[in-house]
Amino acid sequence: MDLLLVAVEVVAALVIDLSAQRLSAFDSDGRLLYAAPVSTGVTATPTPAGEFRIASKYPSTTLTAPAYRIPDVPNVLCLGGGGLKGDAVCLHPAPWQERAGQPFGVRRSHGCIRTSSATARWLFERVAVGVPVTVRE
Repeated sequence: MDLLLVAVEVVAALVIDLSAQRLSAFDSDGRLLYAAPVSTGVTATPTPAGEFRIASKYPSTTLTAPAYRIPDVPNVLCLGGGGLKGDAVCLHPAPWQERAGQPFGVRRSHGCIRTSSATARWLFERVAVGVPVTVRE
């Protein structure tokens, strides 16, 4: 049996544009590999702007805050650096948003960066701990 090896693009940098509610993933040559709408923090709980990095990756984790507890969320990437508390702001899928038919590209979160399940899966396979993340207004 012949094996077919498929190269997976490696993401070298992520940019989250808060005003456009858009994520862009770039390779080491600055070429755009992937772009998708996201839902970031609402006015009361904004997503912080700044220079961060991927500090941790969780194949599955529980998202918690005073108002909610959501177990078994897959493909979670959390930001670090720039004064953030560990695992306080993460890129994660929001299947509840998808099930409700609520589109991405609209601010909806408590500060995290929500993505579709497909985007979260794509990112998780290609983004390593340490990748820089720019969150800009």
